[in-house]
Amino acid sequence: MFNFLRQYHTLIAILLCSALIACDAQDRPTISLYLAAQRSDLDQLERHLHWRSDINQPFPDGHYPLHVVAKQGKISLLAALLKHQATLTVQNASGLTPVDSAILHGHIQAAELLLNAGAVINASDLLLLAAQQGRQDRDIVHFLIQQGADLETTDTAGNTALLIAIQQHNHRLVAHLLAQGANVNVRNAQGQSALALAQQQRLETIQHSLRRYGAYE
Repeated sequence: MFNFLRQYHTLIAILLCSALIACDAQDRPTISLYLAAQRSDLDQLERHLHWRSDINQPFPDGHYPLHVVAKQGKISLLAALLKHQATLTVQNASGLTPVDSAILHGHIQAAELLLNAGAVINASDLLLLAAQQGRQDRDIVHFLIQQGADLETTDTAGNTALLIAIQQHNHRLVAHLLAQGANVNVRNAQGQSALALAQQQRLETIQHSLRRYGAYE
């Protein structure tokens, strides 16, 4: 009788342990890692992380999981990926890193998280790229200047971010750059001033802004 009770108790203990393990185990993901990132689905992402999906392999579009969530500014998903050693230096098809994507889409908190984790940026080049992409967010300009961006850095055509913004009729970016101290009398590689460029394109609002900050012909 004693042996029977001991075997019974042992069986109950085994069953209880099995039940606890089953409850504790993470369910397998039901959607792809790509969709989990695109949909900002933290539960599905954590399932992928638990089951060791490769988070350092690019998706078919050339982006990595860290790019996708950085572009969306999803802090909780970023933190989960970083906790599982997502690589900070991966580049997408355009040569951008995750922190570049976060900054260019105006997600400053996400960018700060990535920088604190060890990501690095070229703030001056990003400022030029932001101008080329037609960005208008004041926070992008302010943050990049905080990170050491030089407002007078030029692209391969000799244009500063201000000149690029004028060429693109980007009134808001022109205003943000002027407010941050961009050289109002800068000239392009052909010797054309910012004001002359605005006059050539009949951009009256930008001409007014340039003159207000001291531009001359």
